Amino acid sequence: MSKISSAEDFRKALIALSLPLQRLVAARFIKNVLDLTTDKKLIAAQTIAASSDSTDDELKQAYNMAHSSYIESHPHAEMIALDWKKQADYFIAKACMTCLDPASLKDLKHHLALRVSMYCMMARTCASINHDGDYPTFDNTEELTKKEVDDQYRIAGEFMQD
Repeated sequence: MSKISSAEDFRKALIALSLPLQRLVAARFIKNVLDLTTDKKLIAAQTIAASSDSTDDELKQAYNMAHSSYIESHPHAEMIALDWKKQADYFIAKACMTCLDPASLKDLKHHLALRVSMYCMMARTCASINHDGDYPTFDNTEELTKKEVDDQYRIAGEFMQD
């Protein structure tokens, strides 16, 4: 496949993959946002998701680790108290759960890699929101989101070349 340079190219490339291959490319998208978290469970879950040699039991264990992080990072406070940077963990956990969900790897095709890419972009977006003052600011959000999109296009393109 030629270089991925548009949302349509990206979508077509990902949905053409089998679900096991979607899981592997999705794990690469997650790896690209791991700089946003220190959660060891999410880092371990991504490592297991990225391995084509992971057993069903290992994938299930990784899903459970990601689910645990998802529950812990879910926003429980009122919006005024929400720390946007911490929500990156929530979206990374959701990306990991989607990537590792045993139901997604069954017979039906669910655009797994596309969904994971969106959660990863949300993680990057949330981490870019500055809320030091009374109101959140989005000074770097557009630039960082564009970089994440470009990174995902590059990652998908490299995956297709492997």
